[in-house]
Amino acid sequence: MRVSALGAVIAATVLATAAAATARPLALPSGPPGPLDSLATPVGLTAVGLGVVGMVAGAFRKKKVQPENQRKTS
Repeated sequence: MRVSALGAVIAATVLATAAAATARPLALPSGPPGPLDSLATPVGLTAVGLGVVGMVAGAFRKKKVQPENQRKTS
């Protein structure tokens, strides 16, 4: 199945928007934020960005055809 670059960008945008819209802070008081709490958003955005780049790269990758799988034209 082929995925267009525009389709991959639209899918990533929809997923990121939906995740941001449904994200709610926990009701439990957890005290002051720790050093890792400030990295949660950049790590998530990096993961989504790398996923989109991987999908686009996979869509445009030229696949090698094995000699035994080529059609015989003669």
